[in-house]
Amino acid sequence: MKKYFQIILAVVSILPAALTSSAQTRELGLRDALQMAARGNRQLQIKWLENQRAQEATKEAKSRLLPSVSANASYNIYAERPVIYLRNETASPKLDDIKFGGRFAFDGSVNAVYPIADPVLKSNIRLSHINEKISRHEITNAEEAIALSVSQIYLSILVNKGQKLVLQQSLSRNEKSLQDSRSLFLQGKNLKTDTLSNYISVQNILASISVIENNIEVLSAQLKQLMGMEDSVRLEFKDSLGFDKSFGDTTNYTLSAALDKRTDLAIQSLLIDYSKEQLQNVKAGFKPQLTAIARYQVQNQSDHLRFWNYNFPRTSFAGVQLNVPIYSGNRLKHKTTQSALYLQQNEIAQQDLKNKINTELIQLNANLKAARDQWRIQQQNAEAAQINYNMMNDRYRFGLGSRLELTDAELALTKAKLAQLEAVYSIKLAELQLKKAMGELRLR
Repeated sequence: MKKYFQIILAVVSILPAALTSSAQTRELGLRDALQMAARGNRQLQIKWLENQRAQEATKEAKSRLLPSVSANASYNIYAERPVIYLRNETASPKLDDIKFGGRFAFDGSVNAVYPIADPVLKSNIRLSHINEKISRHEITNAEEAIALSVSQIYLSILVNKGQKLVLQQSLSRNEKSLQDSRSLFLQGKNLKTDTLSNYISVQNILASISVIENNIEVLSAQLKQLMGMEDSVRLEFKDSLGFDKSFGDTTNYTLSAALDKRTDLAIQSLLIDYSKEQLQNVKAGFKPQLTAIARYQVQNQSDHLRFWNYNFPRTSFAGVQLNVPIYSGNRLKHKTTQSALYLQQNEIAQQDLKNKINTELIQLNANLKAARDQWRIQQQNAEAAQINYNMMNDRYRFGLGSRLELTDAELALTKAKLAQLEAVYSIKLAELQLKKAMGELRLR
């Protein structure tokens, strides 16, 4: 019985560790990474909170059109009674000043104010609506930037993994060469310098693999930070470094298509609308304001503190109040000029942004074309290097070639494969940047 109890205890103690180890490893594709970043990125969460603030600001602006009710009360104790000045220097005999009222005075009122016609308040509501739209577009703009960063890091990890695989294949070939060199050296058929040269090549490849592994760790940490993931989670990247060979061959990636989708251009257009409404808001300050007002008031004065014996006479009224701005020291005029200048600034900025977008699209299309040309060249180089290595290997095995020729062929093959990986990465990066420039890159 004791033996069975020990077995159960051992299984129970091992099970949590096994579950923890399983939970800490997660397969991750690029689409998964984008979806996790959409949920967990902290900068994006800040943008969403900013949008909620803008929504509350709109509600606040609308609430200013509703009635406002307030209650006021005061209780004053006078050291001396208030004085009414009834002086008349021409009267004879002259009258003395009269003191009136009690030393203890209470006053309470309920006030109501309702804006009937206030152009400034309505303009403020429109400004809040525009600001809320800008906030929503800023969320989309942040999503595009995060999607670009996540995609770039993920692709960099895939490139590093591909480079690691190429170097591991090269390491296997160089280790085989090192074994052959040692064997020939022991047989007296090879120089010691050849063995040392192969040994140095193996060590250099191991050092390069170590650098790549460190790069993958750093990039993985950056990716986790963008996704809002814990550092303890171990990631397994399941996507491959391929690309759509038909992407970018069409002519749809033009300025007219980008202008309809670019978020930053939409924000700039909203800024122009905001500037126009700001100008109208300042002009609304020149217009009359009509307000309904009402008050219910109770008050009393007495010579004693016996509050419960007060009579509290009541006074109430209701009416309208008209406020017509006549002169404010040209303050509104100067504010109008400032708003007009701000509108001109945003209009110029919009045109400048369109020109920058056009230049960016021309450059990115050229970059994509150049990257594709480089890929075709590097693909041919890699195929030629593979054929050359196979030929040199066959020549060496049949004693027709030297070890130096085979080593040179192996080095050329490794460089060609690494260059081919870089060419694929350049294409993927150019595709991402072009999608971002077209306003088509999304987290979701």
